[in-house]
Amino acid sequence: MLEEKSSWNAIYQKLNFLWRLFATALGFSLFGSGGIAVCLTLLPFLLLFAENKYQRSNRIRLIIKYLFRFYLSILEFLGILSIKTKGLERLQNMKGKLIICNHPSLLDVVIIMSRLNHIQCVVNNKLWTNPFVGMIVRTAGYIRNDIDPKNFLQECQEMLDRGENILIFPEGTRTVPSQQIKMRRGFANLALFSKADIQVLTLRCTPVWLIKGSNWYDIPPKRADFLLSAGPIFSHKNDCTDSPRSIRVRTLVKDIQHYYNENLKI
Repeated sequence: MLEEKSSWNAIYQKLNFLWRLFATALGFSLFGSGGIAVCLTLLPFLLLFAENKYQRSNRIRLIIKYLFRFYLSILEFLGILSIKTKGLERLQNMKGKLIICNHPSLLDVVIIMSRLNHIQCVVNNKLWTNPFVGMIVRTAGYIRNDIDPKNFLQECQEMLDRGENILIFPEGTRTVPSQQIKMRRGFANLALFSKADIQVLTLRCTPVWLIKGSNWYDIPPKRADFLLSAGPIFSHKNDCTDSPRSIRVRTLVKDIQHYYNENLKI
């Protein structure tokens, strides 16, 4: 009896793995085809009827939010992943903040942007020049990551002053599992330059999936469960207001980095 039960369990696990592999391939295909569909249908409509570039960018970012939400609901329905949130209710009216998060998975930006409002993000220059995705990110007004540093700071400050929130992954790459988080200083420089507070988010993915260096078909042994949580706000002001800016930047990075490594128990 035990051998028969074990045999059926092995068959179930194998079928479940094959199903999730197929569903993952389907999910990635939907993402690509969805981007093309948006470019061919919604973008021309927005460009035609929007009064100015700000109205265009606001509309396309709202559409992106709900398309991402719909896309993730499909992945949940297919049994690839589950998403839970904690404390995001208090962030729905947030404006003019830098939002930072650890970066455990390729889907992180999709999850965060599907749950929050008024989100701008910094995009890779490869996405900016992509023939299809590039049309979307340019129309949405997202920030290119390879522009002149002075222009980057100025553009970000203008967005924050308009009440938009800017999403940044301060590690600069995906988080390496079981290693201490190490952050670059760019986000802290931006916070001090623009006098913007920093809203911390934490994202957990169990088991790990779509980490750096992995392929889409490297699926975990079971469904990936995501938990997106709202953390504290770190003020751009601190006790060292009379100190040089470089010291204030290092202090801010050190404090936030310590928070992540303690909170995530890495």
